[in-house]
Amino acid sequence: MDPSAPSQTPDRPMTKSHGTVKSPGPSERKTIKVYMMELWSFIPYYIASLSASLRDESVEVILGSARYHLDRDYFRKTGLTPDTALLDLGGAIRSSRLRRFVKAFEYIANLFGLSLRFAASRPDVLHVQYLPFLEHGFPFEIWFMRWVRLLGVRVVYTVHNVTPQNAPDRYKHRYLSAYQATDALICHGNEARSQLIQDFSISPERIWVIPHGPLFAEKPDLSPRELRAKLGLQVEEPLVLCQGVISQYKGIPFLLDAWKRLVEEGTRARLLIAGTGDAHLLAEIRERVAADGIGASVDLWLRFISVEELPLLYQAADILVYPYKAGTTSGALLTGLNYGKAIVATKLPFFCEYLRDGENALLVAYDDKRGLAHALRFLIDEPQERARIAHARDCQNSARGSWSIIAKTTRICYERLLVNN
Repeated sequence: MDPSAPSQTPDRPMTKSHGTVKSPGPSERKTIKVYMMELWSFIPYYIASLSASLRDESVEVILGSARYHLDRDYFRKTGLTPDTALLDLGGAIRSSRLRRFVKAFEYIANLFGLSLRFAASRPDVLHVQYLPFLEHGFPFEIWFMRWVRLLGVRVVYTVHNVTPQNAPDRYKHRYLSAYQATDALICHGNEARSQLIQDFSISPERIWVIPHGPLFAEKPDLSPRELRAKLGLQVEEPLVLCQGVISQYKGIPFLLDAWKRLVEEGTRARLLIAGTGDAHLLAEIRERVAADGIGASVDLWLRFISVEELPLLYQAADILVYPYKAGTTSGALLTGLNYGKAIVATKLPFFCEYLRDGENALLVAYDDKRGLAHALRFLIDEPQERARIAHARDCQNSARGSWSIIAKTTRICYERLLVNN
């Protein structure tokens, strides 16, 4: 086993510093009022799944989120209603520059409004999911959390990434201040927990390790070949999928280097890169594919992939690839785990909590272009090995933690804080 892998299975809720906690029965539990704050709506799928699951644990969730600008009706379709008192007009603006400007104004105004509202009517817990201005070195989100704590509200912050993945040392002092302004931190893996302890001197008792839940778990009832035909993709050749929000740390240039090697060696397969991101980065990817002469074997769906399309893409693929340079969690990986596909990924500590080289995935070092090309070629050429690894993935997934378990553990986190209040 990889030495960085946790002693507990990562697919179950882990409270490493808290021991085993038994939650009271339904008749004993009081309703906990939680304000789930993600005002930018950067991770709508995660907060929707968590908020919906918490309702079954006697947690009254107020969804403090703007509507997702790429799917304005998403929350409504999942049966959730965002806080109607929030300003939320910017997401409807088509111009990305103007949209970001208006959303930034609304974000700051909403923080100020919440500061006043909480002074008059306080939730039991403020659960913070994402602080977009922290990445740019601004302190006012930290001031807001400090103010909320002064009001007597417990503050929980889910640390999806310990530091910005594209610039981990930037504004590190701000992140330290943010972590110190909370009562508890939730992270999704033991690597993130270790970073919080070692790099930020956070007390282990304040950290809860609770896995990221599965997203888009329902598989389409069609074969990969049928789905590829439905999606207008090449049917006969194996399909390698790299899907997710595209950012520098996701390692797309590294993947394209390896793919160029495969093309030059005569390997017959298709690579599909699907997802949206910064316009300049998307343009660089298009230019790179054209310059390397690999466009005949690469499909670029560099756009928003809807929740209706995502399951189709994952089920259509034969191999999923995650060539990341960094990351302390990955919603894309945790989505891909649902589909029982062969996986090739880099040896990030977080990935190694879920993936075991040669057993349920093939793992390579980041920037090992030859190694990545070899791993992909092996699975492309050996359908039996693809099936073996896919079967291992399915067996592991049958024991994976559900949103129900995640919600139960999150409620226990809230309860602990409120008992000590």
